[in-house]
Amino acid sequence: MIIPKNINEVKLGDYQKYHKIILANEDASDEFLETKLLEIFCGLKYSQIKELNIDSFEDITNHIYEIFKAKCPLTRRFSMKGVDGVEVEFGFIPNLDKMTMGEYIDLNNYFEDMETLHKAMAVLFRPIHKSFKNKDNYLISSYEGTEFFASVMKDMPLGFALGAKVFFYRLGMKLSRAILNSSQLLLEGETLSEEDKQTLTANIAGIKSFTRLQGEMLSKSTTLL
Repeated sequence: MIIPKNINEVKLGDYQKYHKIILANEDASDEFLETKLLEIFCGLKYSQIKELNIDSFEDITNHIYEIFKAKCPLTRRFSMKGVDGVEVEFGFIPNLDKMTMGEYIDLNNYFEDMETLHKAMAVLFRPIHKSFKNKDNYLISSYEGTEFFASVMKDMPLGFALGAKVFFYRLGMKLSRAILNSSQLLLEGETLSEEDKQTLTANIAGIKSFTRLQGEMLSKSTTLL
């Protein structure tokens, strides 16, 4: 039996598998879900779980629930095996402000569903092809879709995936608020035509809605189980 010591010893793909079971069994008993918890995250068979005494069963499930409460900072670089089994170092997009529309659209689509979170990670993290003295300075491969590395990202540590998702949403909220503040100052301080005022007011409403949505998505991101 392998019990994960922390959230980074849990694979993203395993959590996606468990999350799918939760959604498909909303009325299931706690015992059923906790049994699945041990099957997926500890590699136990049902016959082995039945042999555990009650105290051990509760200790292990409580431990796993506890590690899912961990706060996950952004990890910019990490290494793991690629599709051919060779070790690959992946890097987080160095400059999010230079993200292409293709990257941004794919990210928003993939972030909407836990089942496609590994694809979102294949957008945010790509192989590093050049490093500099400062470890935070590096160049990553250009974006050509997620087909090649999406399956690999299922093996990445869950904490790295969660940290990247939270970072992305928080950054989006900060940018939205900055734009909102600037727009409100413009609306209050400038002499605008009625048409411009209506356009700006509509834009402000849209930004507020987007910021609220980002907040809701961030809340979902930080609540695993």
